[in-house]
Amino acid sequence: MFRRYPVDMSIIRQDIWRYVLAVLIVIAGFGFFAYFIFSGISDAGSDLAQVVVPGGADLELKEAGEYTVFYESQTFADGKFYSTGEQINGLQIRAVEKATGRDLPVYPPSGNFRYSLGSRIGQSIMAFQVDRPGVYRIEASYAGGSGPEVVLAVGSGFGWKIFSLVLSSLAIVFGSIAFAAIIAVTTYLGRKKAIARQKEEDRIIRGRS
Repeated sequence: MFRRYPVDMSIIRQDIWRYVLAVLIVIAGFGFFAYFIFSGISDAGSDLAQVVVPGGADLELKEAGEYTVFYESQTFADGKFYSTGEQINGLQIRAVEKATGRDLPVYPPSGNFRYSLGSRIGQSIMAFQVDRPGVYRIEASYAGGSGPEVVLAVGSGFGWKIFSLVLSSLAIVFGSIAFAAIIAVTTYLGRKKAIARQKEEDRIIRGRS
């Protein structure tokens, strides 16, 4: 009389744990994505030096390259919260190299970039080129002589930092999904192979009985 061999429960338990591991890897991937996005954007925001205008400030710019001036319509600076709307008509910006007194050309940015970092909302309005690291005076005034007190933020490569941060974070997510998929597929194919092998053994035993 034909007798079916019992299923190896240890193998089934291993398969279950592999599926659980695959799910945990995906969850961990999304967790790392959220962590890197939050911490990375916070770090990128801290690289933006703030200047309250009308007026100015001396900034130590540590790298040569193009710097972007952002208008922060909502922000927190010098112990004060600012919410000044979108219009800053007639604001004139100067960038001066302190060591030489040379005025740097200030021009519109190559692209329109906006950001929202917690309580800070900013938009690119101007840019200037720095040939060498050093201390630079950033100041602004209104063409008409008076205007609202607002906050400017100055930084280099801010848009690229955010873009590369998002790309690397997405790579973590898709990498975790791909790794989990490999585990799930190999587990499924292994189980399917084991079932087929068991059926073949049953068929052979049935033929002998």
